[in-house]
Amino acid sequence: MVDRRLQIVQAAQAVIAQEGLGALSVRTTAARAGIGASTLRHYFPTQQALFDAVVSDSFNAQLDDLRIADTQVPAADRLLECLAQFLPPSDDEIAQLLNWLAMYTAALGPDRTDQGARALISLTELGRQRVVAWLEVLGDQGELRHLDMARHAALLLTHLDGLCLALLAPDSGPSVPDALEQLRGLIAAMVVR
Repeated sequence: MVDRRLQIVQAAQAVIAQEGLGALSVRTTAARAGIGASTLRHYFPTQQALFDAVVSDSFNAQLDDLRIADTQVPAADRLLECLAQFLPPSDDEIAQLLNWLAMYTAALGPDRTDQGARALISLTELGRQRVVAWLEVLGDQGELRHLDMARHAALLLTHLDGLCLALLAPDSGPSVPDALEQLRGLIAAMVVR
């Protein structure tokens, strides 16, 4: 039996891989999946729903909950470990952030596209949801200064965005270890007891 939803998501991913995000549409995805547009709309009633599914699949494959629930590890270390997944693993891999910057450019730059805006909306919400989920684990364990998860998540994600931009700055930006230390300081001061 064919998992039609998975077939559609894989077809959309293939469209993006071969033709770029701008080519992703209900029509191109349906054609790639070998189904009619009405069948695709049964599974994904809107183009945003299709974007959300495609982005979610990719996003969730790249982020893990790691040791967030392991009470044997200090809470600040667990949260830092999880948040570090939003940064490149080392200074040699900072160029990975160019994809992140390109996504913002596609959504907000002078040549912005609807597809770029949809992708940014999806990724921003997925990032927020994941950070809130990590914070809820720590909140349930009594590890947070207060339980305003939305405030904590907004603060952490805003700081991460700033660190990503700073890492891309030629010759004057921090190193990845410096960025992690800044993030550790924020976690210690603002979030974790």
